[in-house]
Formats: sequence, C-alpha cells, structure tokens
Amino acid sequence: MDKIITNMCKQVIKNFKHHKLGRCNVCGKITIFLLATNIEQARGDFICIYCRSYSRKRHVAKIINELVSNTFSISQIPEKANKIDIYNLDVGDAFYKTLYGMDSFVCSDFFPDKELGTEIEKGVFCQDLEKLTFPDESFDLVITEDVFEHVRNYEEGFMQVSRVLKNGGYHLFTVPFIFDNFTIKRVGTSGNKDILILPPQYHESKRGKVLTYRTFGLDLFKFLDSIGFETRVDFSRYSDQKYKIYDSFVFISKKL
Repeated sequence: MDKIITNMCKQVIKNFKHHKLGRCNVCGKITIFLLATNIEQARGDFICIYCRSYSRKRHVAKIINELVSNTFSISQIPEKANKIDIYNLDVGDAFYKTLYGMDSFVCSDFFPDKELGTEIEKGVFCQDLEKLTFPDESFDLVITEDVFEHVRNYEEGFMQVSRVLKNGGYHLFTVPFIFDNFTIKRVGTSGNKDILILPPQYHESKRGKVLTYRTFGLDLFKFLDSIGFETRVDFSRYSDQKYKIYDSFVFISKKL
C-alpha cells in the first residue's frame, strides 16, 4: 500500500501542469482538481481534494444540477424546499459523502450475508439490481455508474429501475458503449452458468475484479424505448472543462 501511495504522489507531482483550481459541482467547495494518473484516463480522474469526485462523477452531477435540482452543486440539494427522492447504486462515493443523512437519499450495495432489503445503516440498503425491494414509484432519480455491464440479466435490471422510478423521473447512467455498432455479448447467460464467448474482461471494484458481461451498443436505445424510457446522451463539451470534466458521456433516460 505504501508503494502505491508513493507512486501516486510521484504521478501527482509529475502532472503538476494539469492540476486546476476551480469549484466542485459536487461538494460546492473551491478546490484543486488533481490528475492522479494520466490525461488518457481523464474520465475517471481529476480528483477533487475534498469530496474525491472525479471527472465522470462531476458530469453526472452537472446533469442532476441542471435537470433535476436546479442547483450549482449536489451539496445544495438538501436546502431545496421541494424534496427530491434519490437512489444511488453506490456506497461511499462523492454523492454519498455529500448527501448522506438526507432523508430522501438512499444508496445500496450487495452484501452476500444480508437479506435483500436490509437497511445496513441509515439510508444504506442491501439490494440486487435485478430484484430491487423498494416500492413502485419511489424515486425521482436513480443513478448507476458503470454498473449495467456487470449485471447478468440487464433487461430485468432496467425494468426494475423503471418500476421504482416515478413517472417523469430520470435514470442517469454510464456504461461502456459502442456508438457505431450493436451490443457485443462477452458472456453467454442463457443457462444457469456463465459461458465465456470472448476472453474474459474484468473491471476493478471495491469487491475486487468484476466480470463484464457485455459492451453495450445501439440496440440498447430500442430496448429502453420498449420499456417506456426516452433516452438521450450528454457528451462532455469544452465548456465542461471548468469543472474538470473530460472525455465523458452520460445517458439520460426519462420515464414517460
């Protein structure tokens, strides 16, 4: 661990010219955005020194602030008179750190030793995305970041999100995506066991390496349309660089 921290510190020093002073649209603080790896990995980097948000997270925050909450930063949401019910499928991220304790904010992770629906601590639940236990139409906003490529039955996962969203609510999500072709299926899931179709691909997570079942493509839009979503993609723009948002895209699905 000490070696990893040492190497990261060396990289931060090396990237000095890329660091930038600015205001974070998650925690709302004047901060420094640090490039901890390299510019080619900017989507998951440029870390706020306070809330630890990174480029992709701030892109999602930008959409929430503009589309749902009408605020500058996520930190201002608890001050709003109109309650916004938010479900974030992550525990311990910058949104959790900023909104934890707000009655209308819940998040989840999967805990193998806990029954689905168990509240582990205030606002933190054990959930399986394919079998959500929340009541119908519970949330104005559901957030999933780089999750659905790891969901075995992604159709059921999206339908569960639709079920727990209020009419007119939004699902903001990110997934690896091919914009000029159809979904690449990496693992066969027709039976009870996973069958590798392509060499296995894993992503790092808090629980270690997680298998990637697919890389989504254009057919995803048709599926989302079929279950009652209107979906568009927001691509990061030059103007987003003031928040240190780079090389990012976020899907915005509205439940009709």
